[in-house]
Amino acid sequence: MSPSLDGIDLEQYKTQAKDLLRHARAAQPEALQRISSVHPEGSAPAASGRLQLSDTQLVLAREHGFGSWRAFKEYLVFRLALSALDAGELAALTTILAQNPTVLKYHCRKGGVYEEGYFQGAMLLHHVAGNPMRCPLPVNIVEIAQILLRAGADPKARTDAGETTIKLLYTSRQASETGAALPLLDLLYAAGATADVDETEALSLALANGASATVAAMVRRGAKMDVRHAAGLGDLERLEKLLQEGKQTALLEEALAFAVFHAETRAARLLVSYGARGDVLVTPGGHAPQTALHNAAHRGSADLVGL
Repeated sequence: MSPSLDGIDLEQYKTQAKDLLRHARAAQPEALQRISSVHPEGSAPAASGRLQLSDTQLVLAREHGFGSWRAFKEYLVFRLALSALDAGELAALTTILAQNPTVLKYHCRKGGVYEEGYFQGAMLLHHVAGNPMRCPLPVNIVEIAQILLRAGADPKARTDAGETTIKLLYTSRQASETGAALPLLDLLYAAGATADVDETEALSLALANGASATVAAMVRRGAKMDVRHAAGLGDLERLEKLLQEGKQTALLEEALAFAVFHAETRAARLLVSYGARGDVLVTPGGHAPQTALHNAAHRGSADLVGL
């Protein structure tokens, strides 16, 4: 029998299709009604006596929103593998991948975040980033990523919106807070992944998405901050030094927005003292145009609004 996790059992659907075929051949009204209402040929297959297992499998697939039994099975295998990933079940995941190697190339486009937005068409490897946040990241997520990559997952794979696992990690608050972001980034780069963004933009993306721990870790490794990152991290010493150098005045308003994002009031005061206004539209970390003032009001920060 196939592995089963979270109530997903591939064999149960095969059994359901066989049961439906048996009931239809016995002329049970409910079974005949299911077939006639879903099958592309309506009641013809059952009425003509040529109903086959492939017909009831198709009915089952269409009842679940898929155009074919094959597409339904591919989705079920993906869900099974994802359940093993989410549960941190290394042995189960390894078995599923060995039995179904093509699941690593499957793009999910069914259900919630998979149907639109940046995670539409996500593949298994994209899930190691914890972005979007669906459930807690398993503590062995780096080992899970290693298993996926060894089994043949493409480290450069993109979602339908063009997002790579690398970029999802830079913008993942969950991977940042668990400390998994940098080990996963190292693993992916070693496997051949390429950066979608340069280091400076990576810092900005991470800060704009609440991944402060990732930024701090990158800086400890030698990543070069500008005033935006120093403001968002609340590193007043570094921020004042950069401001005194006077080379990054064009980034003042964006830096103020980052300070507001992270409620770094002292950094915001310092930026205002150097000429930041707070009423200039900026796009920090790729966000929609906004001003620092609007963002402070949205976050309910009376001190920053007053400033």
